[in-house]
Amino acid sequence: VASMVKAEQALKSVRLRMKTRGKLPGGLVVTTAGELRVLRGTQPGAATKRFCSMSYTFGDGLRGRLESAETADGVRLFEEDPAFGAVFLRIEPGVVRDLEWAGEVLERSDLPGMTDARARAPLGSGLLVEVLRTFDLAVDARTEHAGHKGVWVRGARKAGLDEQDPELPLPDGFEAFVRGKDRALLCARYLVGEDVVQEIEVESLEVGAALGDDAFVVDGHGVRLQNVQAHAPMWEQIEQAVQRAEDKAEEGQVRPSRRTGGGK
Repeated sequence: VASMVKAEQALKSVRLRMKTRGKLPGGLVVTTAGELRVLRGTQPGAATKRFCSMSYTFGDGLRGRLESAETADGVRLFEEDPAFGAVFLRIEPGVVRDLEWAGEVLERSDLPGMTDARARAPLGSGLLVEVLRTFDLAVDARTEHAGHKGVWVRGARKAGLDEQDPELPLPDGFEAFVRGKDRALLCARYLVGEDVVQEIEVESLEVGAALGDDAFVVDGHGVRLQNVQAHAPMWEQIEQAVQRAEDKAEEGQVRPSRRTGGGK
Protein backbone atom coordinates (compact mmCIF):
# COMPACT_ATOMS: atom_id res chain seq x y z
CA VAL A 1 0.00 0.00 0.00
CA ALA A 2 2.83 2.41 0.84
CA SER A 3 4.41 1.89 -2.59
CA MET A 4 1.02 2.48 -4.24
CA VAL A 5 0.51 5.74 -2.34
CA LYS A 6 3.99 6.92 -3.33
CA ALA A 7 3.25 6.18 -7.00
CA GLU A 8 -0.10 8.01 -6.77
CA GLN A 9 1.51 11.09 -5.27
CA ALA A 10 3.86 11.29 -8.26
CA LEU A 11 1.06 11.12 -10.84
CA LYS A 12 0.43 14.11 -13.07
CA SER A 13 -2.37 12.53 -15.10
CA VAL A 14 -4.15 9.23 -15.44
CA ARG A 15 -6.90 7.71 -17.55
CA LEU A 16 -8.49 4.40 -16.60
CA ARG A 17 -11.42 2.29 -17.73
CA MET A 18 -12.95 -0.26 -15.42
CA LYS A 19 -15.96 -2.50 -14.99
CA THR A 20 -17.63 -4.17 -12.03
CA ARG A 21 -20.03 -7.02 -11.54
CA GLY A 22 -21.83 -7.75 -8.30
CA LYS A 23 -24.71 -9.67 -6.79
CA LEU A 24 -27.22 -7.74 -4.71
CA PRO A 25 -29.20 -9.29 -1.85
CA GLY A 26 -31.77 -11.54 -3.48
CA GLY A 27 -29.41 -12.52 -6.28
CA LEU A 28 -29.99 -9.59 -8.64
CA VAL A 29 -26.84 -8.93 -10.71
CA VAL A 30 -25.68 -5.37 -11.43
CA THR A 31 -22.86 -4.46 -13.80
CA THR A 32 -21.14 -1.11 -14.31
CA ALA A 33 -18.65 0.25 -16.83
CA GLY A 34 -16.86 3.53 -16.42
CA GLU A 35 -13.94 5.80 -17.17
CA LEU A 36 -11.96 8.13 -14.92
CA ARG A 37 -9.64 10.94 -16.06
CA VAL A 38 -7.55 12.98 -13.64
CA LEU A 39 -5.21 15.87 -14.49
CA ARG A 40 -3.35 17.56 -11.66
CA GLY A 41 -2.36 21.19 -11.97
CA THR A 42 1.38 21.69 -12.45
CA GLN A 43 1.41 25.33 -11.24
CA PRO A 44 0.98 26.35 -7.58
CA GLY A 45 -2.69 26.73 -6.78
CA ALA A 46 -3.83 25.18 -10.05
CA ALA A 47 -6.95 23.07 -9.69
CA THR A 48 -7.10 19.35 -10.33
CA LYS A 49 -9.45 18.40 -13.15
CA ARG A 50 -11.54 15.23 -12.91
CA PHE A 51 -13.88 13.49 -15.33
CA CYS A 52 -15.98 10.44 -14.58
CA SER A 53 -18.47 8.52 -16.68
CA MET A 54 -20.41 5.44 -15.65
CA SER A 55 -23.20 3.31 -17.04
CA TYR A 56 -25.00 0.64 -15.02
CA THR A 57 -27.30 -2.24 -15.85
CA PHE A 58 -29.40 -4.40 -13.54
CA GLY A 59 -30.24 -7.98 -14.33
CA ASP A 60 -33.92 -7.08 -14.56
CA GLY A 61 -33.24 -4.70 -17.47
CA LEU A 62 -33.08 -1.33 -15.67
CA ARG A 63 -30.18 0.83 -16.80
CA GLY A 64 -28.83 4.34 -16.40
CA ARG A 65 -25.76 6.51 -16.89
CA LEU A 66 -23.88 9.34 -15.25
CA GLU A 67 -21.22 11.71 -16.56
CA SER A 68 -19.53 14.50 -14.60
CA ALA A 69 -16.54 16.81 -14.87
CA GLU A 70 -14.97 18.99 -12.19
CA THR A 71 -12.83 21.96 -13.25
CA ALA A 72 -12.07 25.44 -11.91
CA ASP A 73 -15.52 26.44 -13.22
CA GLY A 74 -17.28 23.98 -10.93
CA VAL A 75 -19.05 20.73 -11.81
CA ARG A 76 -21.05 19.78 -14.87
CA LEU A 77 -23.27 16.73 -14.35
CA PHE A 78 -25.42 14.74 -16.76
CA GLU A 79 -27.51 11.95 -15.30
CA GLU A 80 -30.05 9.68 -16.93
CA ASP A 81 -32.03 7.78 -14.33
CA PRO A 82 -34.60 5.08 -15.19
CA ALA A 83 -37.05 6.52 -12.65
CA PHE A 84 -36.58 10.30 -13.08
CA GLY A 85 -35.29 10.77 -16.62
CA ALA A 86 -32.37 12.96 -17.73
CA VAL A 87 -30.95 16.14 -16.17
CA PHE A 88 -27.97 18.36 -17.04
CA LEU A 89 -26.74 20.47 -14.12
CA ARG A 90 -24.10 23.07 -13.27
CA ILE A 91 -22.78 23.28 -9.71
CA GLU A 92 -20.88 26.50 -9.04
CA PRO A 93 -17.40 26.43 -7.47
CA GLY A 94 -18.55 27.69 -4.06
CA VAL A 95 -21.06 24.88 -3.72
CA VAL A 96 -18.42 22.39 -4.89
CA ARG A 97 -16.08 23.55 -2.11
CA ASP A 98 -18.89 23.08 0.42
CA LEU A 99 -19.57 19.58 -0.90
CA GLU A 100 -15.92 18.57 -0.85
CA TRP A 101 -15.69 19.70 2.78
CA ALA A 102 -18.95 17.93 3.69
CA GLY A 103 -17.72 14.72 2.06
CA GLU A 104 -14.59 14.76 4.21
CA VAL A 105 -16.55 15.42 7.41
CA LEU A 106 -19.20 12.77 6.69
CA GLU A 107 -16.81 10.35 4.95
CA ARG A 108 -19.10 10.29 1.92
CA SER A 109 -18.45 10.43 -1.81
CA ASP A 110 -21.93 9.90 -3.25
CA LEU A 111 -22.69 13.47 -4.34
CA PRO A 112 -20.96 15.45 -7.13
CA GLY A 113 -18.16 17.58 -5.74
CA MET A 114 -17.38 15.09 -2.99
CA THR A 115 -14.03 13.59 -3.86
CA ASP A 116 -14.40 9.98 -4.90
CA ALA A 117 -11.88 7.59 -3.37
CA ARG A 118 -10.80 6.31 -6.78
CA ALA A 119 -10.21 9.85 -8.06
CA ARG A 120 -8.14 10.69 -4.98
CA ALA A 121 -6.22 7.41 -5.19
CA PRO A 122 -6.48 6.38 -8.87
CA LEU A 123 -4.09 3.44 -8.58
CA GLY A 124 -6.37 1.82 -6.00
CA SER A 125 -4.51 2.27 -2.71
CA GLY A 126 -7.66 3.58 -1.03
CA LEU A 127 -9.51 0.35 -1.72
CA LEU A 128 -6.79 -1.75 -0.11
CA VAL A 129 -6.60 0.56 2.91
CA GLU A 130 -10.35 0.11 3.42
CA VAL A 131 -10.17 -3.66 2.92
CA LEU A 132 -7.39 -3.98 5.51
CA ARG A 133 -9.88 -2.78 8.15
CA THR A 134 -11.79 -6.02 7.87
CA PHE A 135 -9.54 -8.59 6.17
CA ASP A 136 -6.17 -10.10 7.05
CA LEU A 137 -4.27 -9.97 3.76
CA ALA A 138 -1.03 -11.70 2.81
CA VAL A 139 0.95 -12.06 -0.40
CA ASP A 140 -0.23 -15.00 -2.49
CA ALA A 141 1.99 -17.33 -4.54
CA ARG A 142 0.51 -16.15 -7.86
CA THR A 143 2.47 -13.49 -9.78
CA GLU A 144 0.43 -12.91 -12.96
CA HIS A 145 -2.96 -11.64 -14.10
CA ALA A 146 -4.13 -11.23 -17.71
CA GLY A 147 -0.54 -11.21 -18.94
CA HIS A 148 0.70 -8.69 -16.37
CA LYS A 149 3.40 -9.34 -13.77
CA GLY A 150 2.76 -8.30 -10.21
CA VAL A 151 1.57 -9.31 -6.76
CA TRP A 152 -1.60 -11.05 -5.61
CA VAL A 153 -2.82 -10.51 -2.06
CA ARG A 154 -5.52 -12.65 -0.49
CA GLY A 155 -7.07 -13.08 2.93
CA ALA A 156 -10.03 -13.95 5.08
CA ARG A 157 -12.34 -11.78 7.12
CA LYS A 158 -10.88 -10.87 10.51
CA ALA A 159 -12.14 -12.96 13.41
CA GLY A 160 -14.46 -11.45 15.99
CA LEU A 161 -16.07 -8.81 13.81
CA ASP A 162 -19.77 -8.09 14.26
CA GLU A 163 -21.44 -9.58 11.20
CA GLN A 164 -24.45 -7.34 11.73
CA ASP A 165 -22.36 -4.16 11.41
CA PRO A 166 -23.71 -2.44 8.25
CA GLU A 167 -20.33 -0.78 7.72
CA LEU A 168 -18.61 -4.13 7.23
CA PRO A 169 -18.69 -6.12 4.00
CA LEU A 170 -20.70 -9.31 3.73
CA PRO A 171 -17.98 -11.43 2.00
CA ASP A 172 -15.69 -13.69 4.03
CA GLY A 173 -12.75 -13.46 1.62
CA PHE A 174 -10.95 -10.97 -0.58
CA GLU A 175 -8.22 -11.06 -3.21
CA ALA A 176 -6.57 -8.43 -5.41
CA PHE A 177 -3.83 -8.08 -8.01
CA VAL A 178 -1.41 -5.13 -8.09
CA ARG A 179 0.64 -4.67 -11.26
CA GLY A 180 4.36 -4.46 -10.61
CA LYS A 181 5.48 -1.82 -13.11
CA ASP A 182 3.24 1.00 -11.86
CA ARG A 183 1.68 -0.29 -8.60
CA ALA A 184 -1.81 -0.18 -10.07
CA LEU A 185 -4.58 -2.38 -8.69
CA LEU A 186 -6.05 -4.12 -11.73
CA CYS A 187 -8.40 -6.66 -10.16
CA ALA A 188 -10.25 -7.05 -6.87
CA ARG A 189 -12.68 -9.78 -5.87
CA TYR A 190 -14.92 -10.17 -2.83
CA LEU A 191 -15.65 -13.81 -2.04
CA VAL A 192 -18.13 -15.93 -0.14
CA GLY A 193 -16.28 -19.21 0.06
CA GLU A 194 -14.96 -19.49 -3.49
CA ASP A 195 -17.98 -17.71 -5.02
CA VAL A 196 -17.19 -14.22 -6.38
CA VAL A 197 -19.96 -11.87 -5.21
CA GLN A 198 -18.31 -8.69 -6.46
CA GLU A 199 -15.50 -8.17 -8.96
CA ILE A 200 -13.70 -4.96 -9.98
CA GLU A 201 -11.66 -5.19 -13.15
CA VAL A 202 -9.50 -2.41 -14.63
CA GLU A 203 -9.63 -2.81 -18.40
CA SER A 204 -7.02 -0.16 -19.19
CA LEU A 205 -4.91 2.29 -17.22
CA GLU A 206 -2.64 4.95 -18.71
CA VAL A 207 -0.33 6.88 -16.41
CA GLY A 208 0.87 10.19 -17.86
CA ALA A 209 -2.03 10.34 -20.32
CA ALA A 210 -2.26 13.41 -22.56
CA LEU A 211 -5.49 15.10 -21.46
CA GLY A 212 -6.62 18.34 -23.11
CA ASP A 213 -9.56 20.56 -22.19
CA ASP A 214 -11.84 18.43 -24.37
CA ALA A 215 -11.25 15.49 -22.03
CA PHE A 216 -13.25 17.31 -19.34
CA VAL A 217 -16.37 18.24 -21.29
CA VAL A 218 -19.74 16.69 -20.40
CA ASP A 219 -22.22 16.00 -23.19
CA GLY A 220 -25.73 17.12 -22.23
CA HIS A 221 -27.29 14.91 -24.92
CA GLY A 222 -29.66 17.72 -25.89
CA VAL A 223 -30.89 18.39 -22.34
CA ARG A 224 -30.92 22.07 -21.27
CA LEU A 225 -28.22 23.03 -18.77
CA GLN A 226 -29.57 24.47 -15.49
CA ASN A 227 -28.09 25.52 -12.17
CA VAL A 228 -28.41 22.87 -9.50
CA GLN A 229 -30.47 25.19 -7.28
CA ALA A 230 -33.26 24.94 -9.88
CA HIS A 231 -33.37 21.14 -9.62
CA ALA A 232 -35.08 20.44 -6.31
CA PRO A 233 -34.19 16.74 -5.85
CA MET A 234 -30.43 17.30 -6.16
CA TRP A 235 -30.38 20.66 -4.36
CA GLU A 236 -32.22 19.19 -1.36
CA GLN A 237 -29.64 16.40 -1.13
CA ILE A 238 -26.81 18.95 -1.26
CA GLU A 239 -28.31 21.20 1.41
CA GLN A 240 -29.03 18.25 3.70
CA ALA A 241 -25.50 16.87 3.34
CA VAL A 242 -23.81 20.19 4.02
CA GLN A 243 -26.06 20.86 7.02
CA ARG A 244 -25.33 17.40 8.45
CA ALA A 245 -21.62 18.10 8.05
CA GLU A 246 -21.94 21.35 10.00
CA ASP A 247 -23.88 19.52 12.71
CA LYS A 248 -21.18 16.84 12.92
CA ALA A 249 -18.14 19.09 12.54
CA GLU A 250 -16.15 20.37 15.46
CA GLU A 251 -17.69 23.28 17.32
CA GLY A 252 -17.48 26.49 15.36
CA GLN A 253 -16.45 24.82 12.10
CA VAL A 254 -18.74 25.75 9.20
CA ARG A 255 -18.86 25.21 5.47
CA PRO A 256 -16.25 27.11 3.41
CA SER A 257 -18.83 29.49 1.89
CA ARG A 258 -19.75 30.74 5.38
CA ARG A 259 -16.22 31.37 6.58
CA THR A 260 -14.79 34.86 6.67
CA GLY A 261 -13.65 35.64 3.15
CA GLY A 262 -14.82 32.21 1.99
CA GLY A 263 -17.45 33.51 -0.40
CA LYS A 264 -18.77 31.67 -3.40
